[in-house]
Amino acid sequence: MTKLVRLGVPDLKEGELRGYEPEGEGGRLVCLAKVDGQYRAVDDWCNHAGCLLSAGWIARKEGRAMVVCPCHEIGFDLETGKNLVAPAICGDQQPFRVVEKDGVLFAEID
Repeated sequence: MTKLVRLGVPDLKEGELRGYEPEGEGGRLVCLAKVDGQYRAVDDWCNHAGCLLSAGWIARKEGRAMVVCPCHEIGFDLETGKNLVAPAICGDQQPFRVVEKDGVLFAEID
């Protein structure tokens, strides 16, 4: 079952990352990014080494925007969560659809 979890107001600058711990999600962390004027979100807890992706940076590979983990520089596609750099080392990140309602951003989480 998919539910909307509140992140906050849409005030990120282009190319900015921010981490959220939505209330009532049992510690799940969400990394929100703004790229190409769009908000994208993936699970903030890197599945390779447990580092926070929101402490990393945004880069591009083959035209795709990715968040790069600050610990080992593995990059994950911000739209699909796919590991674009080293798929043999770790899997993909869970992506979340971001929606805006009444001036507030929400992530759709299963």
